[in-house]
Amino acid sequence: MKPEIVITGILDTKGEEIKFIAQAVREAGGNPTIMELSPGKEVGWADIGLSELLRPIGKTPQDLYAVDRHQAAAWVTEAAIIRAGELLHQGKLDGIIGFGGSMGASISSAVMQSLPIGVPKLLVTTMASGEVRPYVGTKDICMMYPIAEAGLNSLTKQILTNAACGIVGMASAPKISAADSKPLIGCMMFGVTTPCVLRASQTMEGLGYDVIINHAIGTGGMSMEQMIDDGFIKGVLDITTHEIADERLGGVLGAGPDRLTAAARRGVPQVVAPGGLDLINFGAKDTVPEHYMAQTHLPGRALYEHNPTVTCVGVLPEEAYEIAREMGEKLSASVGPVCVCIPMRGWGACDIREPNKDLGWAGPAAGPSWVSDPDKPEWSLRSRRFVDGLSETLDLTKPNIEVLIADYHMNQPEFADLMSGILQEMLEGRWAKGTHNGGPVQAL
Repeated sequence: MKPEIVITGILDTKGEEIKFIAQAVREAGGNPTIMELSPGKEVGWADIGLSELLRPIGKTPQDLYAVDRHQAAAWVTEAAIIRAGELLHQGKLDGIIGFGGSMGASISSAVMQSLPIGVPKLLVTTMASGEVRPYVGTKDICMMYPIAEAGLNSLTKQILTNAACGIVGMASAPKISAADSKPLIGCMMFGVTTPCVLRASQTMEGLGYDVIINHAIGTGGMSMEQMIDDGFIKGVLDITTHEIADERLGGVLGAGPDRLTAAARRGVPQVVAPGGLDLINFGAKDTVPEHYMAQTHLPGRALYEHNPTVTCVGVLPEEAYEIAREMGEKLSASVGPVCVCIPMRGWGACDIREPNKDLGWAGPAAGPSWVSDPDKPEWSLRSRRFVDGLSETLDLTKPNIEVLIADYHMNQPEFADLMSGILQEMLEGRWAKGTHNGGPVQAL
């Protein structure tokens, strides 16, 4: 069967290009359906015209013409999302391709973001050569730069043909057999937590699970929350939670206010650690806010230049305390099992008392974000204050919530094994609060 390809765009300004894409899709073996997203004028030749598109939301093209372009685009977006969902349900959308400038890309990308992960999505727009986060969001959207915004010539025809063949090819790809699928474990990783994540995820894979490892750069955390909400994730190894620090303290890798809420809300088993929470992330050194630069003499606030485009400053122990309070409030809402594991000897490669290449830090001295607990120098003061913050807000009276204080560093194999072992117990229905209390691991 020919794959059903929906083509979206503003036809009164990009109509000829959209027609060319439709013909190229047809020649590549797809069955094209043109959906009109024109907020300014109905062209009259689309497979799904503006009048038909707007009908479910009780609007007409004349209603669009009577308001500003922003409101008109909002109505078109609302209607297009509804229609795309209907087409998907009816088996008439195997892939979607959009073409346009900033307005067309904005509407088309919103429609694509409304579709499930796995549905092929290709957005051809000049906006691809710039900040693409608003267009991609948390979905698997492929963006392609078409060189020119409009016009058909030997160059643009080749580019649009490539795009058309690309979406037909993606929509024709073999489907993964349900028989081959395994329960999916969500995991968050950053460079400073890589040893822990790799060991824990390999353990879960050895137990018969698939593991998806998201990069904790803001969009990674957003995507993880989305996948949990969409029902893909059966258990979470939330080892790396530093996006919460960036969101709270002005770093560039924040994942928004909903980070650490989906698993709690949906009852998905989760094992959580403060991986990377010792750092606030910025770009080049000259992008670090002045007030942070003025504090680099404070214990724990030291500057760390990872490379010319990534600079970090340490999280102060009192800031870790406030972050822990926020995390405690979020996790207290959990309706499923949740265990917070705190490695008292450091939270990542930069948070370590002595050089240890196996744990991610070659030295020659302590990691740049390290700050010792005066009462127990081998432990981090940041960890101590984090425990204080959690104890004040996390509802430890609930039988499904536990905090474990571990006499380990984040990247020690024993800590990775602790986290993966607890998640395995949760998934198998064997976990019970208090069973890991003893020796180097103590329950709060």
